[in-house]
Amino acid sequence: MSAASAMILKQVCSARNRWRSAREQSLLKIAVVLGFGVCLEATLWAAFLSSFRFLDRMAGMGVLLSQRLFSLFFMGVGAMLVLSGIVSAFAVTFRSDDVPFLLTSPVRLRAIVAGKFVEAVGVSSWAFGVFLVPFIGAYAMYAKVSLWFLLAAVVFSVPFLFLCSGLGCLAIYPLVRWAPRRRLAAAVAVSAPVIAFAAVALIPHVKEAMESDSFSLQQLVPGIRLASSPLLPSWWTSEGMLCFTRGDWGRGSLLWGMLASTAAMVYLAVDAVGGRLFYSSWLRVADSSGGGRRPAVMLGKVARLLRWLRADTRGLVMKDMRVFLRDPVQWSQAAVFFGLLALYFGNIRTLNYDELPGHWPNTIAFLNVFSICSVMTSLGSRFVYPQLSLEGQGYWVLGLSPTSARRIVLTKFALPAVWLTLADVGLIWLSSTMLGNPPLTRIVAAVVVACVAIGISAVSTGLGAIFMDLKQNSPAAIVSGFGGTLNLVVSLAFMMAAIGPFAVGFHLNAIEKLDGASLARWLVVCFAWLGVLTAFVSAVPLAMGVKAMLRRDF
Repeated sequence: MSAASAMILKQVCSARNRWRSAREQSLLKIAVVLGFGVCLEATLWAAFLSSFRFLDRMAGMGVLLSQRLFSLFFMGVGAMLVLSGIVSAFAVTFRSDDVPFLLTSPVRLRAIVAGKFVEAVGVSSWAFGVFLVPFIGAYAMYAKVSLWFLLAAVVFSVPFLFLCSGLGCLAIYPLVRWAPRRRLAAAVAVSAPVIAFAAVALIPHVKEAMESDSFSLQQLVPGIRLASSPLLPSWWTSEGMLCFTRGDWGRGSLLWGMLASTAAMVYLAVDAVGGRLFYSSWLRVADSSGGGRRPAVMLGKVARLLRWLRADTRGLVMKDMRVFLRDPVQWSQAAVFFGLLALYFGNIRTLNYDELPGHWPNTIAFLNVFSICSVMTSLGSRFVYPQLSLEGQGYWVLGLSPTSARRIVLTKFALPAVWLTLADVGLIWLSSTMLGNPPLTRIVAAVVVACVAIGISAVSTGLGAIFMDLKQNSPAAIVSGFGGTLNLVVSLAFMMAAIGPFAVGFHLNAIEKLDGASLARWLVVCFAWLGVLTAFVSAVPLAMGVKAMLRRDF
């Protein structure tokens, strides 16, 4: 057995052991995970099916648009796979615990690169199936196609997955090896305003072209012209699947051959580049010096700005900020989440959402509130909940330090609450501004998002202190326990209870079933409810977390 095959077999055995351990978890966790998974897939299935049926009512344009939407879908999913491949490749290649062992064993570097490539593809591909299954299933139900279509979806999805994730793996080696970190940050800071200015300058011309008298598919679905380019793998995938469905086996086989050969070329490129750059890149990450002059103390200027805090509080805050920034796997995930939301909100007018009639701008505004709060729930479970458990063997330092358990818990709560509030209020204000919502809607959305950020930070911190597990050093393992499941359930329930009353009131007002005076009284009741709810879900978990900290031995 080759070394690469042994590494892949090791991942298969690890997955099998995780499956066996999952059966030993609590019934609450299994029921919640399965319930949310089924609800998510059913909701996506219903949304896609409704969209296809809506297109079917557009005279003769429905068939043409539904076929083009396949290219747009795979182009969007492919872009997400490339980004996910970059993050996953960095985590499994340069941050994995087994890499130092493999480097000391009689295993060729290219075998390590091949094994890590397959592992990164597997890690980054699970979301692909989450979106692919309901999309393909909804189209099969809508078009009443044969089983060959489902087989074609599987046949084309595998090379497409390896191709897109492989591009991300290919990009990570030169990026880690040669990117000057401080200069790269400066380049991004300089180029971002230039790109934004260029985009703003081009938007009027694009909209002018879209608003011309001549009809085009681009006017209905922005981006569909780019997605239909025959030079993109997304078009090969969608067109090949449809060819298999129509019985055009020759053309479909040709497109599959193009996709598979391109994926094979990407693998060969990963093998060649990774074989040359893997070791030097890994040494650079392990050294973490970047080859340049760095300050003796990270974030020294920030520490001086926080001199107004107590010494113990300032020490905890600076420690958590440095730990977070020193782990690219953590801050890159948060950057991707907020970056995608900012990109979407900044292009709302390009998509003409602000020109929709009736209640739609108000509905989209609260859907954006829901999306931001959902991201906060995910970040709270991923980063805030396990922060006390990640102290690990160094937890005794906190126990013997000149501070109190109450101050530790409140500091662990305050830092994510401030960051989430600032980021999410800015995003929702951008969304409301681009939609052209009235000032009242903007203020209400910002207040709701801020309260949800505070509540989720408190729930995650308090439950993290109650269900602290100092034996685990993996955030994924910490979150997967009973406490992590309970934290997710409570956070989602709080989010829905906070958003729901406001969304209902504004919707009734938008469809003229609630006048201005009635809306004002409704908002008074809703704000009272939001205040009491936020205070309760913030105070109770934090108080219980402090008591759990006091009962714990150091």
